[in-house]
Amino acid sequence: MTNINVIIIVAACIVAVIVIFVLYAIVMFQGSRNSKGGELQLSTKNILDQVEVLFDKGEYALVELLATKYLDRVPTHQEVRQYLAHAYFKDKKYNNSIKQCLIILKKDPGNIDTKKLLGDCYIKKQAYSKAIKEYEEIFDHRSNDKEVVRTLAELYRDTDQLYSSISVYNILSDLMDKNEDIAAVHLILAQLNEEVHDYPAAFEAYKVRLDIYPTDISTNQKLIELYIKIKNYPKAVETLLFMLSFVTDPKVLLWVYETLVSLYVETEEYEKAIEYSNKLLETQCPDKFKVRNDIALFNIKLNNFQAGITILEDLVMMSQNGYDVTVELADAYIKCKDYQKALDKYLALLDKATQKEAKNVRLLICELYIQWAVDKAEKKDFEESFEYLNTATQYNALNPEIYYNYALNQIALKNYASAVEYLHKALDYDKAKTNYTKYLLKLSEAHNYLGNFFEEKKALSDLLKIDDKHPMGLYRSGLLYVSQHDIKNAEECFKKALQYDPNLLKAKYNLALLYETNNRDKAKELYIEVLEQDPGFEEAKNALADLTSSDY
Repeated sequence: MTNINVIIIVAACIVAVIVIFVLYAIVMFQGSRNSKGGELQLSTKNILDQVEVLFDKGEYALVELLATKYLDRVPTHQEVRQYLAHAYFKDKKYNNSIKQCLIILKKDPGNIDTKKLLGDCYIKKQAYSKAIKEYEEIFDHRSNDKEVVRTLAELYRDTDQLYSSISVYNILSDLMDKNEDIAAVHLILAQLNEEVHDYPAAFEAYKVRLDIYPTDISTNQKLIELYIKIKNYPKAVETLLFMLSFVTDPKVLLWVYETLVSLYVETEEYEKAIEYSNKLLETQCPDKFKVRNDIALFNIKLNNFQAGITILEDLVMMSQNGYDVTVELADAYIKCKDYQKALDKYLALLDKATQKEAKNVRLLICELYIQWAVDKAEKKDFEESFEYLNTATQYNALNPEIYYNYALNQIALKNYASAVEYLHKALDYDKAKTNYTKYLLKLSEAHNYLGNFFEEKKALSDLLKIDDKHPMGLYRSGLLYVSQHDIKNAEECFKKALQYDPNLLKAKYNLALLYETNNRDKAKELYIEVLEQDPGFEEAKNALADLTSSDY
């Protein structure tokens, strides 16, 4: 059997050599038929027939050999040269094909077929700018040729000429008569319009496609993602709910439910988030622990503390380490002011926590005691409040909020000098200046109680250097200027405070007080505005009544 195969291969090679020899002989024979001093007497039909047959059979190497030999003697034969150019293209010899195309176009610049071949060669060589130049000229003559229009559109897209690409794809869309082709083009148009941020056009393109394929999952997903991108959450939800009417694939169903949950969280519709989280649990959800954890947190957001805590307690029992979920459970207890249970959870964590986790738990216990202290202070139980603040220092003595709350308690007890000391300590420990303006504002207040107006002004000045748009800082600066009879600066501060917080009624009321001396109508107008916003503002009510009665 092996010998027979060898014989067949050898025979095929011999035949190929004979064919080449014969073709070469034909060319040489025809080239030798010259009359003395005359033109070549050639059989054009014979050459064209030979080239065409070989080209149709895919014998591109033979076409190249025959055509090249022939064109050496008859260089003006355009049809043979065109076959040669096409043969080079098919044989992936793009430089040779380009050379032949340029020779043809030099004599026949309007040859559109050759221009198209030249453009295709440039595409293969990734010379896109040259390809675009050729195809733009072809488009001028063949704007109804779908393949020409599509190629030009693709070239624009590949070279990031997106607006030109969109324009040409729109032309291509008008040329299409099959629904599937129209849908395919509009999918590309939607993506391109998204890239150039023309979202109305992108929506229109998606809708054209969905008119043809209303239940196409991929297109509906892309449409939803676009709605989310522009924060049109109601339309995204509407489309997701529509998808539920036809989606059966478990993976897609999972995506729909997850997206619905995330959108309802974004819009703070936690009851809906819980509803679709429960549906997630009915699917092939890969992380049901997380979903249940989320349901617990959504319940806590809705102040359904007991429901959330019950789930979290179960999850703590289920988890091996349980660090994160225990922290969430403790936080839930803090939110419902059950500080002792929260503390118990943190202390239980300390027994099994890693070194890094233990450090974080100690910080959380510190914050718990601060919040516990604040709760006691609100109930006027300052003794216990101080006790909890003292305990907080045992877990993190560098927390500035401890000393800020010490100061608040001292101000409530009218121990202003002590409050100033604690506020300076809070400022010292607030290295990142996270709450610096809050501490400075309270410091200015404490100095005001003490009559230390120079120190009060310094605290407010330091505050406004950090945040010159701080409404309360501007308001208190205005009050300080009033006490110094600097009406111009006081007015400016009150106006700025209202510019940055129109609801700061105290600033509006004090501005009205300033206007009573030189602009009574404006003062009345401001008092009326204050009372429209807060009808129970007694000082404004009395001031307006006094102004009105004094008019008579």
